[in-house]
Order: sequence, then structure tokens, then C-alpha cells
Amino acid sequence: MEFREKLQLLRVHMKLSQEELANKLHISRQSITKWENGQSFPDIQNLIQLSEIFKVTIDRLVKKDDTCAVQLFCDENYPKQDIRSFLVRAKNSTYAVGENQILSLKPNSYDFRYVEGDSLYMDSYMGSQKFVGEECVWIKEHAIWGMNYYGQSLNENFNSTFLKEALCHVSDSMPFRGPELYQKGDYIYQCQVVGDFEYFSGEEKIYCKQEKVYFCTFHGGMIV
Repeated sequence: MEFREKLQLLRVHMKLSQEELANKLHISRQSITKWENGQSFPDIQNLIQLSEIFKVTIDRLVKKDDTCAVQLFCDENYPKQDIRSFLVRAKNSTYAVGENQILSLKPNSYDFRYVEGDSLYMDSYMGSQKFVGEECVWIKEHAIWGMNYYGQSLNENFNSTFLKEALCHVSDSMPFRGPELYQKGDYIYQCQVVGDFEYFSGEEKIYCKQEKVYFCTFHGGMIV
């Protein structure tokens, strides 16, 4: 991400117009416009002031680094560990326990919504025996993490109650679907993930008496 993109992202994040930012810096609005268009670049004094306004180091402002976009939102005030913990609480307050379901946002969809302060989680899926869905987390109306999933129940031995029990064991260390392994009676739940919180893919499966009765594949990651 280049400086001009970071500047605009940070300005919008703080809900400042170009004119309001210009006033803080005691410069013209046209200067801000040129910076955001990549037509010019601020001098060191303006960079220092921008650093102070946005609470971001100059290095993080000017360094051309795609990962910096994640850090701009997930800094010391809202570390990624807090996002993981919020995601776990959200999952344990929606589909898995049958709470916080809202009116359908799309035709024949099932939608769940969970809010804590500036943090919003939504899960939306369609289908039944075969299904597809999406989960997403927003902070201050900025989408920061998302996951898409697709799955099928394979025969009549699939037990949705067991699946929900397994999903209730989601953890901060693996905040995607359920735990690596969960077992109850004749049922075994398994979940394997490749990657980390910023970019991952995985699959969950359920077996009944060693017969595969369900699967769901998923992928996603940070989106800022």
C-alpha cells in the first residue's frame, strides 16, 4: 500500500474531510488532494504532524508495505488478539447457540448479527442440505476480516445438534469453525486449517461410526 492510499484510508477512518485535515495542518485543501492523488508528497514537518494526528509512526506512513494496512487498524489500541477473542464470543452468541438471528438480508437466507461497541460480526448462509455462507467482522464500519464457506450433509446420520456443540468449542487459537477434534458418542468432529489468521483455508468433517456424514470447506483472512 502506497502513502497516498494510507493517507486517504486513515483520514476516512477518523471521519475527517480533506478540508478538516488541511486545517489541522494549516495548509490548503488542494495540498491534501494532491497527496492523495499521488501528485505530490508532504515534507518532513507535515509528515511529523500527520504521524501525531493519526497516532501512526512516520515509518508506517511512508513505508510501501501491504501488511501495513492491517496494522493501521489493528494497532496497540485494537490488536489482532482482541479481534480473535471478539470473533470467538460472536460465534458463541449466534448460529451455534441459535441466538441473535435477524430478518433475512437476502432471499431465503439465514442471518445472524452480534455487536460489541465498535465491533460487528455477521454470519449469513443459504441452503440446507447443501449450503454456502459468509462471515465478516467490522470495526467502526470498516470490514477487517472475512471467511467464505461451503458444505454438505451427506446422509441421514448427520446431526446438526452435534455440529453446533462442536462449533461452541471454537477457541482464540483457532477462531475459524470448531476445534481440531471433538467427540461425543458415535460422532467425531475434525477440523484442519492451513495458514494463519491473516490468510487461511480449511475443512471440517463429521463422522458417524466411522462413516463421513458431513463436510464444510472454508477460506478467508484479514481484508485490510
